[in-house]
Amino acid sequence: MSQTAANSVRERPGKSLGIAVALAFFLGPVGLFYSSVTGAMVMLTVSVVVLVPILLGLHINAVIYFPLWVVCVLWAAFAAHERTRQSPNTDMPEEGPAAVPPAGSTHNGAPGRS
Repeated sequence: MSQTAANSVRERPGKSLGIAVALAFFLGPVGLFYSSVTGAMVMLTVSVVVLVPILLGLHINAVIYFPLWVVCVLWAAFAAHERTRQSPNTDMPEEGPAAVPPAGSTHNGAPGRS
């Protein structure tokens, strides 16, 4: 194994806000898996707890299920935004002394020489 492969850190890719919201809007807790696995598991559990009495006909209004769907969409949007904000931006040039040599220098890349 080369030294660069051993030292590489795997970065989490950013998530598209539009795709995350669309998946959560159309699929609810299942669509939340795109942006947040933990959020999807929590919302699936809550959805089952709320949905089972509705399906069993225990005189619970199904309207209470609607806010859970909205929470899924909001959670997906927040998770995708946070994931994108934390991912490194590879389009920007590296900043610092190694990126741009000082003006007027004739640095040729060899250590200790200019």
